[in-house]
Amino acid sequence: MQKVLCIAALATMMAGCETTAVHPDHAKQVPASDVYAFGKQNRSDDARIVFTQDSGALSCFGAGMSVYLDGTLAAETGHGESVKLYHSPGPAQLSIKNNAMCAGGGQVGLLLELKPGYSYQVRGYRDMWDKPSALLSNPPPFKYSK
Repeated sequence: MQKVLCIAALATMMAGCETTAVHPDHAKQVPASDVYAFGKQNRSDDARIVFTQDSGALSCFGAGMSVYLDGTLAAETGHGESVKLYHSPGPAQLSIKNNAMCAGGGQVGLLLELKPGYSYQVRGYRDMWDKPSALLSNPPPFKYSK
């Protein structure tokens, strides 16, 4: 019986670290107070980046992520939250890192080549060891209406 309990506890701990993808349409929006930069469209041809953090309350005990654009803190998200950020066309560095005292890794990111007027979906997730990762997700970049 003790072996079964140990195996169940280990399986729960390992499964709890991974996160579950959330579609941006079903995610909660980040409160305006947690958006620090890039939250408003400045030009009609700005590209839009929709960053959505996976859900998973056990992953890093529900800790959020800090989202950076070109080295500037743009927003802080919680699990299952989404934020829309705007950036001028051209190269942009999107980076994320875990908030709080989450053990998993440092800052990681993507280099994006943003097209004028296009929207990019980016998923922020944690792997089994709570290391943050960012990746372009579906749908692929598309023209969005202002």
